[in-house]
Amino acid sequence: MGLFDKIIKKEETKKELGTGRKRDVRREIDVVPLEEDVIAKTIVEPEIRYVKKIVVTSYSDLEKISEEIQAGNIIIADLTPLESKPEVLAKVVEQIKGITQALGGETAKIAKHEIKILITPSDIKIYKG
Repeated sequence: MGLFDKIIKKEETKKELGTGRKRDVRREIDVVPLEEDVIAKTIVEPEIRYVKKIVVTSYSDLEKISEEIQAGNIIIADLTPLESKPEVLAKVVEQIKGITQALGGETAKIAKHEIKILITPSDIKIYKG
């Protein structure tokens, strides 16, 4: 139960009609108790998240990226090993974008000369300004 289960409010004493006597009238007001559940929901410890770098060398690394996004982590995908294979690189980038969109996340290229992509989960947005 909460700190106060009920608050009793005193009202002014009122005259009863006809008798001339005064009486003390009390009314009970129910207060919604402040439960530990409510407090626990409002005071939550922050979730630990990580920024992880994953070097993508093949399609099998896409599964790691998907798992990390679902876990709420931020990924820096290094695609430079696929630079020598442009057709594989294009397909991998397409797959990463598809996975990220399906999970509600975002992607952005973060390096000019290297092929690195920032991938965030659904609750973290990338400002592209």
